Amino acid sequence: MDDTNTKMPSSPQTSEEFDKKGKQANISATEDQDERFNVDEAMEKRLNWKCDVKLLPPLICLFMITFIDRTNIANAKIEGMTVDLRMKGNDYNTSLWILNIPYICLAVPSNMLMKKGFVKPSVYLSGIMSCWALCTIGLGFTKTFKGILACRFLMGVFESGFVPGCAYLISRYYKRRDFSIRYAAFFSAAVLAGAFGGFLAYAIEHMDKVGGYAGWRWIFIIEGCITIVGVGIALLCIPSYPEDSTFLKPEEKQYLLAMLKKDAGKSRPNHYSSFVIKECLLDLKIWLGTIAYFGADNAASSIVSFQPTILKSLGYSNAQAQVHTIPVYIVAFCVLLICAYLSGRLGRRYVFLIFGAAIGIVGWSIELAQVKAVSARYFGMFAITASAYIQMPILVVWLSNNMGGNAKAAFATGFMIGFGNCGNLVSSNVFITDETPRFKTGFSTGLGLNILGVAASTALELYCWMANRKRDAGKDDAKLDNSSEVLRDLGDDHPDFRYIL
Repeated sequence: MDDTNTKMPSSPQTSEEFDKKGKQANISATEDQDERFNVDEAMEKRLNWKCDVKLLPPLICLFMITFIDRTNIANAKIEGMTVDLRMKGNDYNTSLWILNIPYICLAVPSNMLMKKGFVKPSVYLSGIMSCWALCTIGLGFTKTFKGILACRFLMGVFESGFVPGCAYLISRYYKRRDFSIRYAAFFSAAVLAGAFGGFLAYAIEHMDKVGGYAGWRWIFIIEGCITIVGVGIALLCIPSYPEDSTFLKPEEKQYLLAMLKKDAGKSRPNHYSSFVIKECLLDLKIWLGTIAYFGADNAASSIVSFQPTILKSLGYSNAQAQVHTIPVYIVAFCVLLICAYLSGRLGRRYVFLIFGAAIGIVGWSIELAQVKAVSARYFGMFAITASAYIQMPILVVWLSNNMGGNAKAAFATGFMIGFGNCGNLVSSNVFITDETPRFKTGFSTGLGLNILGVAASTALELYCWMANRKRDAGKDDAKLDNSSEVLRDLGDDHPDFRYIL
């Protein structure tokens, strides 16, 4: 399967046939431009380089900050937060899942607002960053468990739009095959944040009692202040959409827009209508992709929220547990980039998803079996983390690649990342405090959801493969009899669209 998404009908149609079927009105001026598009490889390399330099560094930096803000509560826990705030039973678990309720509900609406373009991406993203930064700082000053819940809930409200918004913005600048490694590079910031967050928490631990505040409070305060600095980066450095970009020369912008239109195919709805919304909600690909993401996200959130606790239960001290999280994330970072590069280079997604899932099955099985060797249990952490971070970016890229038009891509990305984050809800409720250190429920759930993800990815692969075969055989050509308005909104359901496998 080639990594292009348009395939012209095998037999040319005459103008008489078009007149007979009433299709001549369906050939838009944009399609004519697509036919005349001349590929300039030197221009494309220059454009990719310029977009890489302008777009990716600030987004990677900001995502790292975002992820540290979201996950620093795991480091604060083993530094005494639960004791100081008199948190009992599963109170810590509640403080984890409360963030995900608004995150799940608001991701799609946020991306639809981003798509509308009522403000520049830099203004929108920096605005929500400043709001959750204040919430993070508030965690450092709260004196009650209820204060923790309030701050975490508001963080979920404001963070919900950041990752889906960044994914959508990146997808607007690259062809489908080039989007893979770019999104993986962006997503790798989450892995680096895990390593850096552990190191930062270890360093801040030594600030215990400075200014009369416990060390865990300084974790929130300092990392919240770092996010405030990130707001300035967002305002100054994040570019607008390609149509309004200022870092490209006029001829570069013209070529980029033409290239992206050609890559998107003939039918690319760039607006929301009742037809497009219906297509999004009933699209089996979106649901299957979200289920697969759900399984991978459960693994990632389990590691993020409970890895320090699990390592401490293996006999490590607080400081040792913080430090031992760092190599786990470094290895996952390297494996993520290698798999993403090969996936983009080879134009294959499913094979690498299965590879990542297989690693996860090994890791979850080791933890569930409660192997006595500490080194084996530690290896299980490596395997689970690598598995999650291989799958998550590839799944987002795969679904985005197979959506026709910016409107549907924005919806699908927000839907997958938002509802896929239900994995956080699961992980925060299955690692039960009373089961420490075995966590039988947590490990068995992780293994089960990993297998569910394999089933969903396999079903998605089969669906796309069968659809391509059907269109290659011309069995979908009857859709070409529709009016130009309908053809315009078909998106990836257009007979000329080909799915990436």
